[in-house]
Amino acid sequence: MQVLTFPLENTMKTSIFLLVALSVIVLCMTDGRVWKFQNQHIIPAIPRGGCDFLIANRNIRDNNGKCKRENTFIISNFNQVRTVCDPRNRINVNRNLYRSPRNMRVLYCKLLGQTTNTHCKYKQIQMRKRIVIACDKIRGGFLQPVHFQAVGLLTASLLI
Repeated sequence: MQVLTFPLENTMKTSIFLLVALSVIVLCMTDGRVWKFQNQHIIPAIPRGGCDFLIANRNIRDNNGKCKRENTFIISNFNQVRTVCDPRNRINVNRNLYRSPRNMRVLYCKLLGQTTNTHCKYKQIQMRKRIVIACDKIRGGFLQPVHFQAVGLLTASLLI
């Protein structure tokens, strides 16, 4: 029977590498609020079926499990949206609100009155506006988006 031995130096290097890798994984993990924000508010593009498809496919509902009256999607990726959480974009010293420094593409979805709770039907409006989001410090002290607050006031083009 042959016993494998590893030099202490290689074992230490491996241990340090694994510790660093594990730390990065833990720091990159997000809590439920960040995941919910991503699910409810970030899309890479507007899919076929628009708001109706997105809201149904992502199971977005109000707190009572009914059709959500309105929802806004940011047409971007998470890393670009996360840059809004830069301290220079903070709009109120006493709150955790941050405004994008430039317009972003958004898709606004508004519930139509004649829908059922099993099938939600939405009117959709695509626009370019500055967004306001809430950002909180999550594991490791990094600011992460956790809540969509508002969009600015600009004209929009109806996409029905």
